[in-house]
Amino acid sequence: MSKTNVIEWTNAGPDDILWVYPYEDIRWGSVVVVHEYETAVFMRDGKVYDVLNPGRHTITTQNIPLLTRAYRLVMGYGETPFKATIVFISLKQFRGRFGISSRVRISPNALYTTELQAFGDYWFRVADPVLFLTQIAGAVKSLTTQDVSNFIRSFLSELLMQELSKRSATDVYTNLEEVTRRIKADVVAEAFAQRGLELIDLKMGGVSLPLLEKMEKEDPTYGLPLLIAIQKGEEDQVLQIVKTVESMRALGKSPGAGIMGALFAIPQMLGAQPVQPAQPSQPAQPTQPAQKSYADRLRELKKMLDDGLITQEDYDRVKKQILDEMSRG
Repeated sequence: MSKTNVIEWTNAGPDDILWVYPYEDIRWGSVVVVHEYETAVFMRDGKVYDVLNPGRHTITTQNIPLLTRAYRLVMGYGETPFKATIVFISLKQFRGRFGISSRVRISPNALYTTELQAFGDYWFRVADPVLFLTQIAGAVKSLTTQDVSNFIRSFLSELLMQELSKRSATDVYTNLEEVTRRIKADVVAEAFAQRGLELIDLKMGGVSLPLLEKMEKEDPTYGLPLLIAIQKGEEDQVLQIVKTVESMRALGKSPGAGIMGALFAIPQMLGAQPVQPAQPSQPAQPTQPAQKSYADRLRELKKMLDDGLITQEDYDRVKKQILDEMSRG
């Protein structure tokens, strides 16, 4: 675009969050046109100074007082043109889409996790332009709509993955709307507000368990019932199927063992060693698997709590079991 004395964001698209005026040499007396649902922010050296609300503004010392004061301290008033970056920010509502993958427990009391995928939509707007620029400017490669949109989507996805990892698959499937509402109200909305954004709404369009769905086709005898039990929130049935498959795997029987490929054991939570498939071509070895010390088991348990893999209730229950074993030993 050619440089004129009228500074205006023209041809803004419906998905454009912001636009940076391409020239930094600003003349006193230039006119800045700010449309409805926009704001114009004056920056210099990465610092935010003045904000212009919707209207037609002639650049004077009255409407950019902070920037004027900064220039007086450095070189005195009157230099024209002066250096500044003008960022136009849209205050309209925007819609984004997300798709995430996180590891979750298959049920609240199960000692196995699996992969959970979720997708959905979110709606947001810039509520505090100054805070928004302050928080976002240093976190993106460039102040463009694409980079800012990617940052917001990645930021939301990370929050959702962290929160979903604290929940079980049975809980997510049976209470998807409530889980989404809690995550939005308790975590995401506040995190957005700290970056000058308002999270208007968050909706999960659906969730899936891709590894279990794959095993459900390969092992319909146990994979399908396990998947259905998780989707219905039937924890007792989930635990019973897993216990059955664990027993068959320990005996070297193949039926049902395939679904274990879709599950990840929480490491040595109770000090038990992971079960290895039987090797029929090798003679059985009478050697006893090495057991972890009580101290190691307690340390691992505490780390799992700190990483959000287990709840405080799980931690207290298992810790008591380990301490009871120590007292009996």
